[in-house]
Amino acid sequence: MIAHHPDDALLMAYATGAADEATGLIVATHLHYCVMCRMRTRGMETIGGSLLEELAPQPLAAGALEATLAKLDQVRPYERPRRAPSRDGTPGVLRAYLGGDLRDVRWRRMGPRLAYAPLFRKGGVAARLLRGVPGADSGPHAHEGLEYTLVLQGGYTDVTGSYAPGDLQVMEDCQRHNPVADPGEDCINLAVTTGRLKFDSLIQKIAAPLFGF
Repeated sequence: MIAHHPDDALLMAYATGAADEATGLIVATHLHYCVMCRMRTRGMETIGGSLLEELAPQPLAAGALEATLAKLDQVRPYERPRRAPSRDGTPGVLRAYLGGDLRDVRWRRMGPRLAYAPLFRKGGVAARLLRGVPGADSGPHAHEGLEYTLVLQGGYTDVTGSYAPGDLQVMEDCQRHNPVADPGEDCINLAVTTGRLKFDSLIQKIAAPLFGF
């Protein structure tokens, strides 16, 4: 049972296309797990479509139709590449970024208990995968911006509660926590940050920039 969901503002940003790529990715991945949020998002999209239909028509510039039709003649049909079905249940939207399944990810070690895999960075916004063995902790830290964390496998616990597959945690600027991977299997998360992490430990403060944190 999923206990932690995006709020209405985050779902609305996704439904209207206003979310940036990284935030859109983490919300779309959450929707893979969460029937309730999929239904809420579809409702928002329906309302948005109804509002568009009520807008008054606007005149087009002279020759707009002809110009558009001419461009259509130059477009090549898009053929979606065929991708083999996931072997481990990796969400399809995430597989498009990984080029495969979670089981195929090439992890970069950050010591004996933690690893990560960068997906992309655009300006100050970064998307990455994080992996920790049971009992591993990230180290106490705060945030310069927002931090979104979605559990894909295993789970973790911090001062705000416990998080299992499909749960989405949102930490705001200057909130502090220290997630600890739960017992059992490795904890794998999809994380999106909009600013640097501010670690308490001097060693982590020095090492974090080397790993892109």
